[in-house]
Amino acid sequence: MAVTSLRRNLSVSAALGLLLVPGCHAADQALPYAEAVRTPVDEMPGLESETLSVTTDHSVVSYRYPLLSGAPALMTELRTSMAERQTAFLEELPGGGTPELHQDVALLAASSEVVGVRLTAAASAGTNDTFDARSLWYDVAGERVLPWTSLFRDEAAIEQAHLEVAGILEDSYHLPVQEMPGLVGEVAARAAQNGEEGEEGADTAAADGGAPSPGDPRDGGPDGSGEPLDLTDPEQAAEAAERWAGSPLEDLAFSTAGGLAVRMEAADVPGAGRVDEVLLPVEPGDAEELLSELGYHAREAALGRNTADEDFPLGGGLSARAGALDCERLKCVALTFDDGPGEHTDELLDILAEYDARATFYVLGSLVGEFPEPLERMAAEGHELGNHTWKHDDLAGMSGEAVRRDIERTNQAVKEVIGSDPPTIRPPYGSLNGTVREAVDQPLILWDVDTLDWQSRDTGAISEHALEHSVPGSVVLFHDIHETSVRAIPDVLSGLHREGYHFVTVTDIFGADALTAGKVYTDAQPAGQDGGDGDGEGGGD
Repeated sequence: MAVTSLRRNLSVSAALGLLLVPGCHAADQALPYAEAVRTPVDEMPGLESETLSVTTDHSVVSYRYPLLSGAPALMTELRTSMAERQTAFLEELPGGGTPELHQDVALLAASSEVVGVRLTAAASAGTNDTFDARSLWYDVAGERVLPWTSLFRDEAAIEQAHLEVAGILEDSYHLPVQEMPGLVGEVAARAAQNGEEGEEGADTAAADGGAPSPGDPRDGGPDGSGEPLDLTDPEQAAEAAERWAGSPLEDLAFSTAGGLAVRMEAADVPGAGRVDEVLLPVEPGDAEELLSELGYHAREAALGRNTADEDFPLGGGLSARAGALDCERLKCVALTFDDGPGEHTDELLDILAEYDARATFYVLGSLVGEFPEPLERMAAEGHELGNHTWKHDDLAGMSGEAVRRDIERTNQAVKEVIGSDPPTIRPPYGSLNGTVREAVDQPLILWDVDTLDWQSRDTGAISEHALEHSVPGSVVLFHDIHETSVRAIPDVLSGLHREGYHFVTVTDIFGADALTAGKVYTDAQPAGQDGGDGDGEGGGD
């Protein structure tokens, strides 16, 4: 059975009335074209977004993402995915020039049931420009972030979607099967080869209830390996996404006509003309047979969002800490500053903002009333405040009741300024014992990298030590009351940023749910490296 009998013959005339991207096609070409439902985040009613950029002497990176108050899991995935892409970009920088990476998010669908987002990354390095895009789908009720494969009934439906694309390329662009790119070409070639076995073999398969033939993805994946997957299961849907990696369906959107809009690179579609992208239409009737229940909901959400002038159902903005980065997947480091706030703290906050860096400030309660504005700014800009006792007394020399009074007094001072208690404690000098651990209701955070900035007062030595000793998961100790320490931070940020690090708070690096009151933590390095958490007594802050 030839490939032409497996695919749908798509109507060209149905596409004639659709709007074309300006400059994409001449009117007399009449090529099939899908108008994709994609909305920039800043054009979505009721939705806030954040745009950030870091410019250094070696690169420019920027990104924009929506602030989704009702979908913290999706926010974490969006921010973490962007951070992973940024790290890969920075680790692969060429020797010269100023390469740039710009990442963005657009909305593909939005309802109280499902949200679809498109992540794009445009990189340029001299004459080498790249662009990649993929979609994520959020099941609101289940609070699950799902890959594009979840939109399809099963892997046989994914196979058929590729054949639909192949049919358009063959019928409308006159592209032979052997010249079709990537997985589309592989699937079409396999279908053609199976078809050459004759109608008799096809009839036998039909008599067996549509049993998969050798190499059919219903045997598992585009190469027919493994067991069929249940795409309603998030883990199996993710496995399917890995099997079908590189598919143009990774950048799938719904069309304004109610079908699918499949994006392909213009260079892969000879005859497309001078276009930025080729959007091939899988017609609504053909798409109907392929979608899962989630896919149906996503399609309705996409079409409803286009016609309804409503506020975004999960919008409204987030607190600065919501949607934290997943540091198990990233190179994270926690920069911490003790003994403040002080006269240099505002300058430090300015420096951190240049790198979109989050830090943790272990403040003294006795200074909170003297410097309330820096605390307010810390909270507003996404930094974390920790408890460093009232006036830097050695907790290990105090009774349990005295420890409790000191910590509670400092907690209250911070809460009066920012509205919440500090989530963690750093004992002065790193000094603690069993009495301290039993007396407190917050985790105790030490460090694995001590810059000894209080001792050396040498800006160069401070930055050099931090850069030399920091590893993924490190908690680095500084003191923002010293001008020499604050002056070291630009070099620390620049050096670690160049290596692909991301600057997070203490609770981000450990995971807020993983921290236990009274337990002592030094770093969040992966298993097998030096460090980790423990219950020992501290060192010399």
